[in-house]
Amino acid sequence: MSNSIAYTKNYTSILDAVYQRASVSGCLTSGRRMVRAGRNAKEIMIPKIEVSGLGDYTRNVGYKTGSINYAFETKTFNYDRGIRLMADVMDVEEAGVLDCFVEAGAELQRTQVAPEVDAYTFSKIAGFDGVTFVECQNL
Repeated sequence: MSNSIAYTKNYTSILDAVYQRASVSGCLTSGRRMVRAGRNAKEIMIPKIEVSGLGDYTRNVGYKTGSINYAFETKTFNYDRGIRLMADVMDVEEAGVLDCFVEAGAELQRTQVAPEVDAYTFSKIAGFDGVTFVECQNL
């Protein structure tokens, strides 16, 4: 049987959920509805939204008419990391583990991806001027 991209996509939501649970910095990530895939794997498109300001409301005229400018800006990732996990089809069948790739992907998300992304995120935040370290007290 040949590889199938559609078959692989079925696991994306599962692996995304594993990442969200394992990531400490996941709460800083924008919602999926706001970010779109770019033309290639190294870029994403984020929305740029502008609205006009408030106007005076009057009973005779009503609300002022405003405008909305909604466009996407392409951003390129400043790093590109990944891995290809390989498993022999016969080994998987003989072991009777049908969800081998899901489990392997979930383990990769928990033990490798989430910690690395968290470290990168916090290092970028710590690199801004005025960010200082404050030791947490027992909460």
